Amino acid sequence: MDNIIITESPSAAILQVIQALINEFDIIDLGSLHYLLGIQITHTSTGLFLSQSKYVEDLLVESEMVDAKPCDTPCLPYNRLLKEDGEPYPNPTVYRSIVGALQYLTFTRPDIAFSVHQVC
Repeated sequence: MDNIIITESPSAAILQVIQALINEFDIIDLGSLHYLLGIQITHTSTGLFLSQSKYVEDLLVESEMVDAKPCDTPCLPYNRLLKEDGEPYPNPTVYRSIVGALQYLTFTRPDIAFSVHQVC
């Protein structure tokens, strides 16, 4: 399945593009976009608001961290993680999966990019 997103303020030109695509290809117009690839889209008077709150909630459940204590700064910039520090994570596959999911989360949360980079 291929998806296409066309966004702009409602205008006759957009409606013409959609109709031309419908005439040329076997497509269905699903209307306003609300959720795509883990990103929630909310239409506001000033534009679009992108959020991954459901994605985060699902990730917390998957990683068994729903009850974890939040913090404002998950990683201080002068701290360095070394492979010799601490005990290895018992399941590297799960660790890589969680870290990959966190990398995807940085699209809407650039404030955690440094911390995510450190655990990568």
